[in-house]
Amino acid sequence: MSRPARSWRKHFADERGATMVTVLFFFLCLGGLLSILLLQEQVDYWEMHMQQTADAISKGARAAGKWEYVDEQGAVQKRLFATAQEARRYEADIVRGAREEAELLWGLNTPKWDNWGDRTSIVHQRGESAQLYRQGIYHVSVGMKKNIPIFWNRFQLLLERVSQSEI
Repeated sequence: MSRPARSWRKHFADERGATMVTVLFFFLCLGGLLSILLLQEQVDYWEMHMQQTADAISKGARAAGKWEYVDEQGAVQKRLFATAQEARRYEADIVRGAREEAELLWGLNTPKWDNWGDRTSIVHQRGESAQLYRQGIYHVSVGMKKNIPIFWNRFQLLLERVSQSEI
């Protein structure tokens, strides 16, 4: 006693839309998962660019403000200057100070960040700590704040990257 095989059309007609609801639910879940995955990849992309920007600023500022000289004992000494004006007081031969170069590099990168984030910020030398210049360290922190709509809510995304270079 075998039953005759029903065609797919009759099978779907008997379902009366239950399969369609299941398929729609499946695609909705798949779309939500895909949107979360794409958001995570976008955040990783922003973090990568933020780290590259922070590294470029700290290394460029360090290279611009660095001054090497030979002291009385004949040893090579290194010093990091914040501004060219400060360097002139010590008769150092530099074009721009570390802080001036960092501002210039940040200005070149700002248009890119203004398109990506609602608010971007940069903190030099942990609030301009003078002892970091004396130690020959340039520290920069780059931050971005962005409101992101996810489904029916808006979340605030805060990203911060730090880079430090020493002479």
